Amino acid sequence: MTTTSASPESLIDFAAFDLGEDDLRSLASLASLWKSSVTAECARSEPDAALQHFIELTVALPGEIADSDWQQRWIRAWHELLGRGYGQVEILRWFFNIVDACEKILLGGRDSVGRVLLSLVGTLRRSVIAAITCVLEVDELAQQEAGGLPGELAALRFLRELLQGGRVVGLLSVSLANRDSFTYLDANDLQRLPATLARRMRRHLREEDRVFVGREGEWLVVLPDVKVMSQPTLAAAHLERMFGEPVPLFSGRKVMVRSTIGAALLPQHGASAETALHAARLARWGAQGRRQSFAWFDAGFAESWQQRHELAEELREALFQETLELHIQPQNDLADGHCIGGELLLRWRHERTGWVPPPLIMEMIEENGWRLMFNDWLLRAAMRAAAELEKAGIGIGLSFNLTAADMLDDDLPEFLEQNLLTWRIPGERFTLELTESALMFDRAKGSSIMHRLRKLGCRIALDDFGTGYSSLSYLVSLPLNELKVDRSFVVAMLDSADSLRVVSTIVDLARDLGMMPLAEGIEDEQQRVQLLALGCVAGQGYLYAQPMTVEQFIVWYHS
Repeated sequence: MTTTSASPESLIDFAAFDLGEDDLRSLASLASLWKSSVTAECARSEPDAALQHFIELTVALPGEIADSDWQQRWIRAWHELLGRGYGQVEILRWFFNIVDACEKILLGGRDSVGRVLLSLVGTLRRSVIAAITCVLEVDELAQQEAGGLPGELAALRFLRELLQGGRVVGLLSVSLANRDSFTYLDANDLQRLPATLARRMRRHLREEDRVFVGREGEWLVVLPDVKVMSQPTLAAAHLERMFGEPVPLFSGRKVMVRSTIGAALLPQHGASAETALHAARLARWGAQGRRQSFAWFDAGFAESWQQRHELAEELREALFQETLELHIQPQNDLADGHCIGGELLLRWRHERTGWVPPPLIMEMIEENGWRLMFNDWLLRAAMRAAAELEKAGIGIGLSFNLTAADMLDDDLPEFLEQNLLTWRIPGERFTLELTESALMFDRAKGSSIMHRLRKLGCRIALDDFGTGYSSLSYLVSLPLNELKVDRSFVVAMLDSADSLRVVSTIVDLARDLGMMPLAEGIEDEQQRVQLLALGCVAGQGYLYAQPMTVEQFIVWYHS
């Protein structure tokens, strides 16, 4: 049934967005335009049952938005998408793009725009924002019930109240710089950690200061009635010292935490609560980029963030259009020089800035929740590369990198198996490379997933060994086939006795445990000779070849 007015049980607060019954009725005239815009935007995503259900409900938004039953079903469908791996930011971006598309069609190319049409566009935008706000508030209520801490929307309401009173307010965006290293903790400790740290923060602040939970791994600290800029700086310094102390957990463990803090003033750095919060987060983002623990908002951060945001948008398009590339760097036998394998390396050539550093690509993928989409592309691209080499008569093995998050993904082995069956490629053709940091997470779960990958025939390599949290227990308990000696040791070993000892130790350790040692970053003949003398049998580096496209590799291999 099409709804023309909000029911008393409505979850969406239309009055807060100045939306009346006539406004809601007027949305029905946009039903056809809205449907085509929704379909066009969501067509870029891989279809699945959860997304299809969400699209069907979203298409009905202009006629059903005021119906409480539709609201409940739509909110449940939103959360089902989150549970299937879609990112909150990704879903929000869909809606902003859909509204923008409708607005362009309604207003674009007109010499003049009538008041009725402008009102209709404004009603659509406010209605969508009202619906999205409702979803976020439901999330926040659940978060408060779970953690007992007020969230971001409560912080924004508090900031608005302070601004309306004409008060100068300091705002700190605080995050853990090393939060990824805590995932090895048990669920009880992880769940209690935010509240534990929030209580400790309150003890280092004034009585009138307030602490809220922001986005993942973030706290928002509101400092009312700031007299001078040194006050927020001093508060940040107190928090930094607090974070520098060991944190006792419920299990009896203690962990060390490191913080990054961004600061902004209201109204100097933002006339509204939302813009000030954005400024504080930009300051924190700027501090992270400079490897600093604290930074004030600077207008330059906004420009840098905008550039990164635009780059992320173009990366998303590159993922959809599959214009990312995998290049191959040969892996060679150090004794006779013949090619025994190749490492698949991520490459993206941006049309304006040229080649984008792979670590930056992966940062943006993780930040925006695109890991599953990227893995889908990565596995298909790896299979395609193996098939092209096979067609050219090159049957060597190929390796590619997995992330720490992949080692917690129960679906990864099945997903890989499906690709192997589809492309009719044996698992033995692939070596999956992990960094030591990936092993610091859930050891039991990671080990289980690694054993499932090994059952597919895949080899497992430990990348950059010696640069992280090296532990012999990993080497004897996990199904590893290969140890890769980090290039930093290889490059320095001819001039540094310590680096030479490290390389020698890693090579001996690998051989003693029945693994193959493979050295990275070999650049000259002296390094190759030294590695051979130490017993290292394989390596890769510019001495043999730089990474190249599959087509270039085929020509290089046959020559």
